[in-house]
Amino acid sequence: MKKFFTIMVIIVLIIVAVVAYKYSTYKTNILRVQKLNKEYETYTEGEILGTSLITVINKAIDSNEKNEIKKDDKNMYIENDTTSIKIEIKFLEAENTFEMERIQKLGSEEFIKNYAVMNFKCTKKEYHQKTNSIKYMLFEQV
Repeated sequence: MKKFFTIMVIIVLIIVAVVAYKYSTYKTNILRVQKLNKEYETYTEGEILGTSLITVINKAIDSNEKNEIKKDDKNMYIENDTTSIKIEIKFLEAENTFEMERIQKLGSEEFIKNYAVMNFKCTKKEYHQKTNSIKYMLFEQV
């Protein structure tokens, strides 16, 4: 009887430890996503300068690289359903939008030279359904 009781206590402790670990992991992931979203959402409040926009683009590219987001044959990041981030820019003088990869290819210095003091506003943002982390932002020149 004593042996049975000891085994039951050990099983209960193992179950409690597993549940506590799962909950801790879940909570850590939620906090990580909230922090990530907050970093990006600060740029969606009102207008930002071109220098801030290039910072957001560099941050998104860095995040995609860290998360090993794959690229297609045109060197554009392929969207996944959990961690990819895509940023597009709409300029006043162009009808179509420009992807962050095109801006990076032309060079941050060139962008800053031409748009550093221009104002941009985030007009659209989307989140991944699985992780609720930011997945897409559209900035338009004001």
